[in-house]
Amino acid sequence: MQLRMREKLQDRDTIALIAILALALIFRAAFLDHNGLGNDYYSAATYSMLANFRNFFFVSHDPAGIVSVDKPPIALWIPAISAKIFGFNGWAILLPQALMGTLSVYLLYCLVRRGFSSGVARLAAFFFAISPMAIAIDRTNNMDTLLTLCLILSALATVDAIQRERLPSLLLAGFWIGVGFNAKMLEAWGL
Repeated sequence: MQLRMREKLQDRDTIALIAILALALIFRAAFLDHNGLGNDYYSAATYSMLANFRNFFFVSHDPAGIVSVDKPPIALWIPAISAKIFGFNGWAILLPQALMGTLSVYLLYCLVRRGFSSGVARLAAFFFAISPMAIAIDRTNNMDTLLTLCLILSALATVDAIQRERLPSLLLAGFWIGVGFNAKMLEAWGL
């Protein structure tokens, strides 16, 4: 009897989580093409990065590969790869942001679930999924979406390192901070 009840609660938790993630994805990806190319400065860099590997690697802002962008490369590599696959258009540039934002909602659920009940974790994920600021950032090609994702991944690894006393998890947390640093420099250390 208790086993069935526990299974029903797990099924409800799974359905609720899927609904929250679907809501997050809809808010982040619906009518994404209406946003044009997002931030024109970074979209121009993405366009230049498609010209050749040198421009891609050095995050060149101009097609001649003389001027680079004022940010580290990783946050611009992702939309450039998407634009290479799907063609240079607003949807292709902004879709990775929407997907990373939705993944952040799920990972926040996982993070909160490590220390609290699934109800509290669902609530945290829900409020993050409907947060107007998070939605607005996840619908543009600024670096904040990747930074948020990296910080949540770092927090997950840190909690794992503390709870299980594992050095590899602590090193993984440092890795994600490093990736966050390559997304938006010193803001990644603002934990």
